[in-house]
Amino acid sequence: MLGAITGDVVGSVYEWANIKHKNFEPLFSPRAFFTDDTVLTVALMDGILHDKGYDDMLRQYYQQYPHAGYGGRFHQWAKYENQDPYGSWGNGAAMRTSAVGFVYDTLDKVLEKAEKYAAYTHNHPEGVKGAQATSSAIFLARNGSSKVDIKDYIVQTFDYDLDRTLDEIRPDYIFNESCQGTVPEAIIAFLESDNFEDAIRNAISLGGDSDTLTCITGGIAEAFYGDIPQDIANESMSRLTPEMRDVVCQFYQAHRPSKTVDKAYEYATAQIEQLNISNTSKQAYHEGKDEFQKDQDAFWQAAMSKTNRKGLLDSLLSKMKAR
Repeated sequence: MLGAITGDVVGSVYEWANIKHKNFEPLFSPRAFFTDDTVLTVALMDGILHDKGYDDMLRQYYQQYPHAGYGGRFHQWAKYENQDPYGSWGNGAAMRTSAVGFVYDTLDKVLEKAEKYAAYTHNHPEGVKGAQATSSAIFLARNGSSKVDIKDYIVQTFDYDLDRTLDEIRPDYIFNESCQGTVPEAIIAFLESDNFEDAIRNAISLGGDSDTLTCITGGIAEAFYGDIPQDIANESMSRLTPEMRDVVCQFYQAHRPSKTVDKAYEYATAQIEQLNISNTSKQAYHEGKDEFQKDQDAFWQAAMSKTNRKGLLDSLLSKMKAR
């Protein structure tokens, strides 16, 4: 889950400014922020943790973080209760499903739950398939399956083409919000990786829908490689709101105890206290202000939709240069 969040945060600044290489520095841009991928991932974690209806949690988190960059049809679905699923084959279901692969004890249960959680919105067969493929890859990875076995299962079960290489995909790969145009590429980025950070960099190097693609890769990579490096965990956790951090930490304590996550939680809490913004984080998020610039270049740019993100980034960068 924190692996998926890391992928989203790292990829957030490249979604509309793709790069086609993996040797970018730093890993976390000062402008990196969480998007709808993280919000809905944490919503599912919260729903599982407290045994709440996932449709209710999706709407609750949408209301709490309304400007995180959701798709247009999700906006309409989340605004009103008793809305039917809208038949999407988009990658929105796959991006939010990493917790399913970490929590449930059998592959059959993982497939069942992935379909259930996807179908609240993404009930198209391709949308369900993307969520199931992501969740099952995570389940297999955390239970010791080799990359060869994971690849074989995904190919045989979901008929994804995983025989391509990153070098073959990269030159012609463009923005694609479909599951069938995102999930296979995200899995290949994991399969070609040597460690967690390498997986994240592989995914970024493809371009496309960078935050979502890298979110999917990050969830699988965390399951396969184990705890993510402490410095990366610290940075990821520090980009979340206090409310999100609480849910993430509680979820790990309940389902996947991790000293790395505990330390990251402590680190992020200390950073927030040092910046003296603990009581204004939610307000600043909603208002979309650069409250967190302060004396450090550590601010959250969360209140941005996919349509206005570039303009707001340019505006904030101009303000930074003028300081």
